[in-house]
Amino acid sequence: MNRELLMLVDAISREKSVDREVVFNAVEAALASASKKLHGGEVDVRVTIDRESGEYETFRRWHVVPNEAGLQLPDSEILLFEAQEQISDIEVDDYIEEPVESVTIGRIGAQAAKQVILQKIRDAEREQLLTDFLSRGDK
Repeated sequence: MNRELLMLVDAISREKSVDREVVFNAVEAALASASKKLHGGEVDVRVTIDRESGEYETFRRWHVVPNEAGLQLPDSEILLFEAQEQISDIEVDDYIEEPVESVTIGRIGAQAAKQVILQKIRDAEREQLLTDFLSRGDK
């Protein structure tokens, strides 16, 4: 998958005239979305793609909240005192991450990923058009 992923990013970047990093971010968001569905609940997932190899890793994340606040989202939050048992110098608003199995995208996951990627690309195109338009107004 890794070579195909890099080729996909390059193809979309060229075809849509969108920065490669924007496409990588869109693919990471799509993979994170598919992983959330796999792991269920209100889990927070972060995916990172190695820009050179195309390999990607998936992490489940917990947002560190103040002890007195209590847990509003137990699947994605952890109290400060519990987090400090794992990482002594962690602070409120930091994240604790744990590697989890990366999702293999089936047909349904591919459809969901495609939708997320297309939306992110449309957003980037819209932003680029606005930037171009505003820069012409200065002339």
